[in-house]
Amino acid sequence: MTADPYTISPGEPLRKAVALLEDHHIDGLPVIDEKRKVVGLITKSRLMKCFVDGVSPESPVYEVMTQSVITIGRDHLISEASQIPVGRLPVVNEEGTLVGILTRTDILRSYSYHLARMKEAVNASETLNTILESAYEGIAVVDSEGIILEFNDAYCRFLGKKREEVIGRHVTEVIENTRIHIVVKTGVPERGYIQRIHGHNMVVHRIPIRKDGKVIGAIGMLIFEGVTELYNILGRMQELSRQVEKNAVPSKSTSHGFDRIIGQSDEMLSLKAVARKAAGSPSTILITGESGTGKELLANAIHELSSFSEGPFISMNCAAIPEQLLEAELFGYEEGAFTGARKGGKPGKFELAHKGTLFLDEVGDMSPLMQSKILRVLQDREVERVGGVAKHHVDVRIVAATNRPLEEMVKEGKFREDLYYRLNIIRLRIPPLRQRKSDIPMLLLHHLESFCSRFGIPQKYFTPEAISILTNYDWPGNIRELVNAVEMLVSLVDSQEIGAGDLPSQYCKNGSISLTPVQAVLPAYPEVNQYRETPLHQVKHKVLEQEKEVIWMVLSEVNGNKAEAARRLGIQRSTLYEKLKKYGLM
Repeated sequence: MTADPYTISPGEPLRKAVALLEDHHIDGLPVIDEKRKVVGLITKSRLMKCFVDGVSPESPVYEVMTQSVITIGRDHLISEASQIPVGRLPVVNEEGTLVGILTRTDILRSYSYHLARMKEAVNASETLNTILESAYEGIAVVDSEGIILEFNDAYCRFLGKKREEVIGRHVTEVIENTRIHIVVKTGVPERGYIQRIHGHNMVVHRIPIRKDGKVIGAIGMLIFEGVTELYNILGRMQELSRQVEKNAVPSKSTSHGFDRIIGQSDEMLSLKAVARKAAGSPSTILITGESGTGKELLANAIHELSSFSEGPFISMNCAAIPEQLLEAELFGYEEGAFTGARKGGKPGKFELAHKGTLFLDEVGDMSPLMQSKILRVLQDREVERVGGVAKHHVDVRIVAATNRPLEEMVKEGKFREDLYYRLNIIRLRIPPLRQRKSDIPMLLLHHLESFCSRFGIPQKYFTPEAISILTNYDWPGNIRELVNAVEMLVSLVDSQEIGAGDLPSQYCKNGSISLTPVQAVLPAYPEVNQYRETPLHQVKHKVLEQEKEVIWMVLSEVNGNKAEAARRLGIQRSTLYEKLKKYGLM
């Protein structure tokens, strides 16, 4: 349609209508009142007839306009508009206000555009079909229920089946040892897996197909050749992996709970102490802090140390999903609740977190409607799926998080006061990095080692000058920014030593390097002066020795009771056993 068309008021003279039609080369004008409601239509042919009949050009439009005007809504189909026998069709919104004009030319142009798109789609479909049938690899495509939609000739020949025999059947009825239907459910791709079919080991790829963030099917690809060579490659890789593991620094990736929260500053020690106490309570927890401070990591640590640790930890970012989808994600939906709803329905995050912890991130970004629904669940401990009537009881520990000022939002009426008090039972604030600078060297060291190990490259280290510069930086993106910075430096710096000259200029205040003494940024290492010219990974030895002494001291206090020692240290018992073995204290 033509949006915001030229219009005329009922009281305007016919002379003005003639001028508008001539100036803009159009053949008709909608007549609208002061509220932009369509009250009539004046066309060139109507004007010519009036003037032939002797009507004065100064006569008002309302005397000669066509008053019975057909309109159409802007959400109606073009096919409906084409059935209306008028040359100019006013388009109105839900309130009846004029928003555009649809002419026969507009309708023809629309049909032409869609015919061109249909032709492109047909050509693309034919091209895709040619590719599928020309591919040497076996290719199968299934829908969200695991029903086969496509099956190329190569796969048919290998299985000795005809295409018409397999289309429409469940994939497990056709392909031996398949997992493609499982990939549809999990949404996790499986590349380079070995699958035994007809007595042969085959390399397969299983890739989920997504649309609008939802898995709608999957494609499976079967590689017919190269398995023997692949085994040889795998054997060489396994041997290399064993050599790397033998020489590698022990990884922290197996640590649990509060072990993963790095920091020995007063602020972090105080936070972890309160968080450990909070973990033992079933009360709702509200975690606040700037973006990138690690709120989900803290929530996960609380879950692992809580009585809900045997249940799942389910995370939900309330700001990442549109409101119309958020309700279905949180509360689930019944079959037929809306177009595209999964057969049999789907449980929501609350149900999935039953007997576990539900982490609601960015709760400050929820709409008032969603706030009221969350409040009802917190009060009743029951959820009702979208499109359903049955209540589902949920036993869930709620941990919420936000980087927004909820108190101010409550005052401004942007956040429900009753929900705020429901969430703000135990409050934990994670300080930004600029308020705990003494933790920055430890974080840098940890992530430096992690990335070097992950990338399979020789261990790198920071010079004391580089540590000083990075510690002076305010890190507005907090730990998330720090991790990205370390990954960038590990990837781009060729030498093992990462010095001040390797750092991008943004990390230097006012474009110049202002160094803090190493003693100030590494307070945990009072003997640091003797290590000023020593790689930082050697300095870490001091920290490990201190950790060993602390574990030995706690074990002595509890007379060797490892369960009690793990509780006092705030770690899992399995983590304590790993450390005892590591330090030779078993």
